[in-house]
Amino acid sequence: MYAYIPGIWKDMVLSMAGPETWAKILVEAGISSEIEAEVLNTATRREDLVLEIFGATCKVLALPLDDALRAFGRHFVTFTLRSGYGPFLRSQGRTLPAFLENVNSIHNYMERDHPNAKFPFIESTYDPVADTLLLTYLSIREGVSPLLLGVIEEIAARLYGLLVSFVPTAVPAELAESAEAGRAAAWQVSWQPRPGGCKEDEQQSPPPPRTSFPALHDSLTQFMDLLRSTKICLPQCAADDDNSAAELVDVFVSEEEPMINRTSTRKLAEVVNRSARSLEDVLLRATRAKSVAAAWSDTHLPKCRKFWSDSRGRAADYDLSEDASCVDGFISHCWSPPENWKIVMGPDVNYAVVKSAAVATMAKDIALARNDLQSWGNVLLWIDKACIPQDNDMLKLACINLIENFIRKSENVCVILTWTYMERLWCVYEWACVLKDKPPERCFLQIETFMNEQTLPLYLDCIRYFSIKRAVCFFESDREILTNKIDSTYVSHEAFETLVK
Repeated sequence: MYAYIPGIWKDMVLSMAGPETWAKILVEAGISSEIEAEVLNTATRREDLVLEIFGATCKVLALPLDDALRAFGRHFVTFTLRSGYGPFLRSQGRTLPAFLENVNSIHNYMERDHPNAKFPFIESTYDPVADTLLLTYLSIREGVSPLLLGVIEEIAARLYGLLVSFVPTAVPAELAESAEAGRAAAWQVSWQPRPGGCKEDEQQSPPPPRTSFPALHDSLTQFMDLLRSTKICLPQCAADDDNSAAELVDVFVSEEEPMINRTSTRKLAEVVNRSARSLEDVLLRATRAKSVAAAWSDTHLPKCRKFWSDSRGRAADYDLSEDASCVDGFISHCWSPPENWKIVMGPDVNYAVVKSAAVATMAKDIALARNDLQSWGNVLLWIDKACIPQDNDMLKLACINLIENFIRKSENVCVILTWTYMERLWCVYEWACVLKDKPPERCFLQIETFMNEQTLPLYLDCIRYFSIKRAVCFFESDREILTNKIDSTYVSHEAFETLVK
């Protein structure tokens, strides 16, 4: 629904022209203060009043429709950053060309929350010699491409410290009919450094997230649908042609850990007295996705970030899990980020935050496959830190030896596939179990956040030069154990490496 748009539109007018101008717009639209409150209420859908405010804004500010849309595109980015989504947007590309290359992946991410949304398609072709790009746009909506230009202008200014120029150019022949209808366009895009660097937000107290980024974006697309379906009479005017975005910080302080973990103590007693139950049935545990995973907008993301920040298991981490007879998803991942993470992804992109969001995405994929997206928080996941008792060496060793059994008892395997995943021997071993026990449709490879023009060559090299000998182990003593396990299943290391590639 587009219910968030009136509030963002008002925020734009106040920042551009102040409260007196907003009052004039309400008078021009014939809207009293009582009705204004109804329009700004996100639970209502007053299409007539939303359009009245839109038209009145254009009239009072003497803005042609295209200029109004472009200004709103810029302010939508500003509002989104103020609402706490800077880390998410920064993770989509270290440079402007990389970000634009990744826009369709952003739309794919949002489709999980809004599967019926119709997003535009954007193709970006970067010329590294000229340091420019060709941008091609295709949408089902007519006449709203100026909004895209405003969005790109503000992304460039705020995230990359650039001033962007657009020169219209011919669309590909197959899009000519769509271009005539106002649904397609193409531009040659160039840029130059912005004086003073990244544009800063003048607002000192950014508001906290009030809704998810996909919901904000879906609200925007539905507003565009409303404009497309309505003819708005607007005045014809001559057109003149710190990053203080809210950062998600870990506000949780370390708590003193109990000397004895009662959960692992109880589990040890169960192992000793398990009778006819198998060891894997006693030790199999799972944690609910909502305990360790969070979308970029979720208020509990800082807590999840703390969980993924290091591999050291604590009593409280084991208490996040519960006894389980089966698991929805086994999470396979590298605890450490690639050594070149900050160089490739950018210094402000936190690996633990990205992993939290990636696990949430995979939990949503599992829930979507069951046609029950709202239940994603209760998807049961096996994660080593939460499901292996780290304070009891005997139980810890038993669980490690049962990894392949736990994978077998998991309905799906979810791999956070960084470009160094296949360089870790434990990950290689888990992948060997996946190849042996799981059909392809039961494997979720989370790569959307990590794959861009900078990382693609790194992925190709990781596959091209993959070998068991090159894979590293945190404890070298694990190497013989893991290679023996691979040897027991595959005819040779070379055969396994060929299969992986």
